[in-house]
Amino acid sequence: MLGCTGIAVGFWSFGFARAVSQSHFGLAIASTQGGSEMVAYGNRGEGEALGAGSEPPACLAPVAAESKSQLHPISSIISRIGGDVVRMISQPRQLALATVLLFALSPAISRADDRCTHALALAEDAMVRLAADRIDSTFDAVAASTRALGDAYRRLASAQGEQAMPDSERWLARRTTQGNTTGLRTWPAQLKAPPSFQAAYAGFYSYKGAKLDDQVLRQLSLFEQLVPTFRAAYESFPFSWVYVTTVDDAMMIYPYLPIEQAINDSTPTQTPYYRAADFAHHAVGWTPPYLDLVGAGMMITASYPVYEGDSLLGVVSRDITLKQLAKSVLSRLTSADGSVALIVDSDGLAIDSSDQALAAEIDRVNATAGAAVLYYRSADGMKTITAKGAVASSSAATNALVEQVLAKSRAGNTLRLELGGRRVLAAPIELTAWRLVLIRPELGLTLSAD
Repeated sequence: MLGCTGIAVGFWSFGFARAVSQSHFGLAIASTQGGSEMVAYGNRGEGEALGAGSEPPACLAPVAAESKSQLHPISSIISRIGGDVVRMISQPRQLALATVLLFALSPAISRADDRCTHALALAEDAMVRLAADRIDSTFDAVAASTRALGDAYRRLASAQGEQAMPDSERWLARRTTQGNTTGLRTWPAQLKAPPSFQAAYAGFYSYKGAKLDDQVLRQLSLFEQLVPTFRAAYESFPFSWVYVTTVDDAMMIYPYLPIEQAINDSTPTQTPYYRAADFAHHAVGWTPPYLDLVGAGMMITASYPVYEGDSLLGVVSRDITLKQLAKSVLSRLTSADGSVALIVDSDGLAIDSSDQALAAEIDRVNATAGAAVLYYRSADGMKTITAKGAVASSSAATNALVEQVLAKSRAGNTLRLELGGRRVLAAPIELTAWRLVLIRPELGLTLSAD
């Protein structure tokens, strides 16, 4: 039917159960070498399905007719795929392909009857929800990893008990102190200089000056045992740093952070990443998005408090570089037809955008301020923002759209708006209460920053 062999598109086979349960939508298009055609279409919740020999709904008639004569744009898209069977699951490549197929079909479907228009809307909702769920699933995995690292630290601390005191002379010979920050050498002695930024070594630090008391020495012994575990955790999610901060202001961080960047004006236990831990529930907590002090861009940190009984031992944290994560989703969600996608927090803080001009504005404004300060909010909306130095984007269209999204969003629901002839979809990133916003391009929307 589509000028290719053995192609199947199944929107019900999305890997994320949440997206499936929300939409219950199915659309399959297939052809065989013999030329027989089958279109299966329906909403599974209503029990509709059409098999081989069944008449497709009116909306698919133009697709079938045009594809037979090689006129429909999806023919050229699918012909490049070859004879593979495509299943829509949660992997990036399949998400991108699903987006291509959905957006290629939508012009024909938009000429259709109400049943097809509703089906396309459900499919679009599922696509945006799937993309948001990919971000959520990454946050879930990072949170689980952070808890596992905390549990490993607790087990080692419990096992350490009253073991013999570590060799203080060994560590004293390895220390370098700048101000109140003391770094300990963790790399081979034959290296003539300290490792480079983010080299594959751990960084050990104490923030109590040059003195290494018994408690710090015990922590250094624990850190040595934790290095392989932290290295493996980082390599499984190489977004940024993995670190533990103890109650007595010792820290281990992986990969390596030079002492010049590790110097802290305040003690680590007073930092936002330490205080972000959910101490009340002994659970993972999250920082708001922030600008990394050593140049990694916008970040968010998961922090888990580690207890032995009722005694707090410290906090294990994992950073996520948001641009790296967001681009892996936004670029694939919008690659098919030039749609524009945004990620904002619950206050409208601009986290990332697929639009180059908007993304450049985020980087430029935040870098100048030295903090995450750019918001997609209207003039009235900015009056509710209390963050120091907060500024609105120069893109009035984006500000107006996000203002409406924030006003109309409800927890857990995918939002669809028609604003001034523009179709806007927004799905929740539930763990952080952020929103993934998609604006369709055929509606003539211009969002770029001035």
